[in-house]
Amino acid sequence: MNAPSMNIAIDDGSSNVKVSWIENGVLKTIVSPNSFRKDWKSAALLNGQKVYNYSIGTTKYTYDATSDKALSTTHIEFQYGDLNLLAVHHALLQTGLTPCPVKVIATLPITEYYRPDDCQKDEAKIEAKRQNLMRESSLNKGELFQIVDVEVMPEGLPAALSHLISSNCNEFTKSLVIDCGGTTLDMGIIVGEFDEVSAIYGNKEIGVSMVTDAARKALAAADSDSSYLVANELIKRRHDMDFVQSVINDESRIAEILEKIETKIRELGEQVAYEAKKFAKNPNRVYLVGGGAVLIADAIREAYAVLGDRVVLIDNAQTALSREMCLYHSSESVTEVDKPVMLEVGEHE
Repeated sequence: MNAPSMNIAIDDGSSNVKVSWIENGVLKTIVSPNSFRKDWKSAALLNGQKVYNYSIGTTKYTYDATSDKALSTTHIEFQYGDLNLLAVHHALLQTGLTPCPVKVIATLPITEYYRPDDCQKDEAKIEAKRQNLMRESSLNKGELFQIVDVEVMPEGLPAALSHLISSNCNEFTKSLVIDCGGTTLDMGIIVGEFDEVSAIYGNKEIGVSMVTDAARKALAAADSDSSYLVANELIKRRHDMDFVQSVINDESRIAEILEKIETKIRELGEQVAYEAKKFAKNPNRVYLVGGGAVLIADAIREAYAVLGDRVVLIDNAQTALSREMCLYHSSESVTEVDKPVMLEVGEHE
């Protein structure tokens, strides 16, 4: 008789993979950035430095945090291809768990998961996502987790589940959930405590990648070509001058680069606010989730000023979805919730 597989919730976004699992009553979460290039790396010179060389079919890939040759993942096709499979397996290896059979609860952007014309599940795309994550892959000189089953959930909406249940909604309350991710802007209107999803919206042209791409171009112009990972870290830590100086070689361009980043952040906020008001003019509540939530929060509060504190930036918004999916699918009780850990930079959110 086979041992039961472990449930692991994975919000496998285009820029970062968020992984949540329950270990001895503790809900744990990590954020694993996507940064892969083709071909393998040579062995590390320093002891303890792990090299991740992968194969899918006849194609070789490696994890490379800083390479400016890192393959782009900020497109919708990422959800069904090699890089998505790599990102999930790489993130699983970062949990510190011993590789074992696992059931993965993964995600799709809301307009991939639902058909926009009738709000029904797009079973063909959901199955394509399942099959992609169950393909064979291998790690050179290492062992991967065995993905024995995949369940797919929509991005964004479930991230607000705990807030909805604890916020005294009635059956007529309309809550707008805005999920600003790396590649897509997803929105949905939830009625009551998740009684139904009454409308969905998705835009594949609006996301944090707008800011990331501008940052990478500005860095390249300052002789500081970078990976997507480094550019995203610069956006997040743009007020930390020690970090800024460590990634920008031409220090005379620092002020110019930071201004370009701030300009793009304002543009992102304005675009999201415009699309949100067009989609849902007068919701009763607004919840902000996703990696870009903190960047657009001020713009959304201004757009829905009449709601005041009913515009909610969910705590640790980037990892809210994986945490909620983990809790929803687990029969284990949780006695403690650890702070999410962002890998590569070794810090809490």
